[in-house]
Amino acid sequence: MRRTLAQEKAATGVDDTMIDEKPIEETQTDSEATKASVGGFFSLLPRLAGAPLAPFNTLSAVGLPEGATWANWFAFLNALSWAIVLGAPLFLYAKNLGAGDALLGLLAALPPLLAVLHIPGAYLIPPLGYRRMMILGWGSRTIMIFVMAASMVLVHSPVLRLAASFVCIFLFSALRGLAGGAWMPWMTELVPTDVRGKFFLRDQLYGQSGNLIATLAAAVFLADYTHVAQFCWPFLFAGVGGAISVLCLLRLPDIQTPAHHHSMQRTNITNMLGEDTFRLLAGFNVAYMLVLGGLGVFTVAFLRGIEHFSQSGIVLLNGMSVFGGSMSLFWCGRVLDRIGSRPIIRLSLAAFVLVFLGWWAVASHLLTASPVMIGGLYLLTGVAGINFAAANNRLQTLWIPSTGRNHYFAVLLVLINLAAGASPLVWGLMLELIGSHQWHISKASVNRYSIFFACGVIFLLPLWLAARRLADQPPSKVAGTAKAVGSPRAAQ
Repeated sequence: MRRTLAQEKAATGVDDTMIDEKPIEETQTDSEATKASVGGFFSLLPRLAGAPLAPFNTLSAVGLPEGATWANWFAFLNALSWAIVLGAPLFLYAKNLGAGDALLGLLAALPPLLAVLHIPGAYLIPPLGYRRMMILGWGSRTIMIFVMAASMVLVHSPVLRLAASFVCIFLFSALRGLAGGAWMPWMTELVPTDVRGKFFLRDQLYGQSGNLIATLAAAVFLADYTHVAQFCWPFLFAGVGGAISVLCLLRLPDIQTPAHHHSMQRTNITNMLGEDTFRLLAGFNVAYMLVLGGLGVFTVAFLRGIEHFSQSGIVLLNGMSVFGGSMSLFWCGRVLDRIGSRPIIRLSLAAFVLVFLGWWAVASHLLTASPVMIGGLYLLTGVAGINFAAANNRLQTLWIPSTGRNHYFAVLLVLINLAAGASPLVWGLMLELIGSHQWHISKASVNRYSIFFACGVIFLLPLWLAARRLADQPPSKVAGTAKAVGSPRAAQ
């Protein structure tokens, strides 16, 4: 299917890109495809796998472009990996090795903090290309999963095991940070504007399905837990999922990335932060991550350390969030492109307020920490989180300008991830300082976890109010349109 010049101008507002009306297969000869990628072996892999090299703007404006399904399968298989390596099994493993709240916070902070490498990674995209960048990064980080699984069996000292985990997660996160900045610009180029909501929702659905399977697999592997080396099996499972996900990247259509293309143009960070639209988008996302960044790790710590839930029980309850998120996407998928991102974002934030209130009531001993109660809280967390992510991803692709897109996305992701890394660090230190101290106000217990959840409620309320400004049309464009309509020339 072909995309016309008029359609591309309408979708992007940019008219400085040459567009080839011919199908992808006709525009790329074998010799041209070979020249499109830099380097021998990695440039040949996608061709051997049968993935076309797509010139700019030859993708369908009616439906999802051919080959986009491989992106969804990548999300599915990738989730089999990260759901274990960066999820509840990792924190349970560290907890069993004797890690306290501060160390758990540091472990949770490493992946988002190392996303700062998106910025140097953005400079590698033009010479390497989107697909090659992702293949190199994701292939290398998968190796670290197998190294970590091996350390669980070959290393016997708890201190050395914990140190090996930190080293592996550090390298895993660094490789992920370098390559991960190529993903969103690649998908933005690949998927037309008018179906991005559909694409990102389907992508979330595939990812959450993989997350659910990984969670169930981890629960099975950790059933009848007897020794810490038992954690080796879920991490091996994660490594296999990560390795297969790289094959999906080989099948994805690539996008030519000449250095002169508008999305590759470098934009000064000071200029970015000086733009009201970008500052609003970045500020909102940073505030969101500062509030929510510690929720996943400290609910696991609370259930294991205070309520003494079993390993497999905690993993299964975590799976309720995946199930809830997956089911709610069917509803959200029908309305996101129609009603826009803002209503979904505000509903998600309201749901998170209820989640924090529920955890506060449990931590304050006003409600019993029954499996039904905890499962319900995780279910609502999944519904809120996955719908927020889909609506927020869609909003970012609409607000980020096409000129300098790669660098805008890199800076935005770095800011978001720095906040996501700072959140568990700060909260972890606070919880460690409060320690086991406990007070009572009437029937409510005031302890470190009840304080943490109460702060979540307090900080989410102003964020919900601020979300009123997140219309699909960025404020700068709305102001520009109003100015044009009100000008004398427009009146004529």
